[in-house]
Amino acid sequence: MSLFCHRSNNIPAAFYKMYLTLALVLLAGGAAGCDSGPPKESISGTIRLSPSLTSKARRTRTLYIILDTGPGRPPLAVQRLIRVKFPYEYVLTKDDMMFRGRPFSGKVRVRARLDSDGRAGPLVRGDYEGKNPAPVSIGARNVDVLIETAGTAAPPRRAKRPATPPKRPSAPVPPARRPVAGGPDISGTIKIAPRLAKKAAKVPVLFIIARTEKPGPPLAVVKVVNPRFPFSFTISSRDVMVPGLRFEGRVRITARLDADGNAGRPVPGDMEGRAPGLVPVGAKGVVITVDRAY
Repeated sequence: MSLFCHRSNNIPAAFYKMYLTLALVLLAGGAAGCDSGPPKESISGTIRLSPSLTSKARRTRTLYIILDTGPGRPPLAVQRLIRVKFPYEYVLTKDDMMFRGRPFSGKVRVRARLDSDGRAGPLVRGDYEGKNPAPVSIGARNVDVLIETAGTAAPPRRAKRPATPPKRPSAPVPPARRPVAGGPDISGTIKIAPRLAKKAAKVPVLFIIARTEKPGPPLAVVKVVNPRFPFSFTISSRDVMVPGLRFEGRVRITARLDADGNAGRPVPGDMEGRAPGLVPVGAKGVVITVDRAY
């Protein structure tokens, strides 16, 4: 029998009534404080792989999670993740928006794409995709997606380089300029501040995020599961979030240890560090110390 439904005859009625009221208040407060779910302005759920897909789908490296707003319109938000294990619990927030300044609202459909070449484009052989059945509003939870459709179209052909014309005698050619040091990537080392070392060992996911000086989604993101520190990292054009953007110029590099494995707003348990100032693409030996806990 429930404790709240049984009263001993030895307990005065007034004391029992006060005890019951206090217990109900404590229960209500505890229930309100236990809500540790996704932010109110978000879409969340679980992405699964259909058992009918081949093992090749599980080996596909890049996962895009996209909030579609309608045919012919740009997505509202995009996440690009590497080496995801399924089932995968996702959260998309306004931090994942394609264009800052737009309202994070309205009806959307969640689309999950395993992409063979890591560049979002048409669904082709080697790609796998799924969508939630119907549009949902921002704030919806448990919006599950089953990746079950395999691409059948032929991948786009790459343009062939024109044949080299036969060499003709010509005047001496001046020596070519030496290439600029570095390449289209940034590399370095991520360290953990000693005071956070024990907590960091319990956080399973590291995100390395590159953002430009302009507002908008991250330029590039790398996700690492169970990293060991000090961690040697490289972020490059292969990790660019939006097809067509070039990995160039100067960027801000952030290293985030993420407790829930979802690249959105920092939540309690997350830890973060940033490179000092803007980092030029091509830089080597960048040192980032994770020294801030949320």
